[in-house]
Amino acid sequence: MSTTDHDDTTTSTKPSFRDTVTAGLVQKALEPVLRAVRNEVASARREISDRASGAKTGLVLTGAAVAFALTTLVLLAGLVVALLALALPIWAAIGITFVVFAVVTAILLVVGLRGIRRGVPPVPKDTIRAAKDRVTHTGDATTTAD
Repeated sequence: MSTTDHDDTTTSTKPSFRDTVTAGLVQKALEPVLRAVRNEVASARREISDRASGAKTGLVLTGAAVAFALTTLVLLAGLVVALLALALPIWAAIGITFVVFAVVTAILLVVGLRGIRRGVPPVPKDTIRAAKDRVTHTGDATTTAD
């Protein structure tokens, strides 16, 4: 009996050859999956970073549009004052400047809002689509192999 008890204690503290081989096989089998997951996470990070950069540019352009809008309001006020003073050359100059600033404001606002819409919410759509395609293709390969 003492030999059996002795064998049980040695096998429970020291992994058997079979356990070591099984662990090695599992590790080798999981290695490509882990590598693929790491690649997908890296791809998602890159995509989110790109989208955030687009949103940042959109926010900067929107800020510029706000600055131009404020300038346009100041010029509009100047136009009203000039019209009240009935000094034709002054209001004509202010009117032309007002139209130019208004057009620039509108263009910056449209482009800026487009950039914000493109970057928000920062979801890595391309990476998700590629991962789904890979899973679908892997599933197809295992189904046809069976």
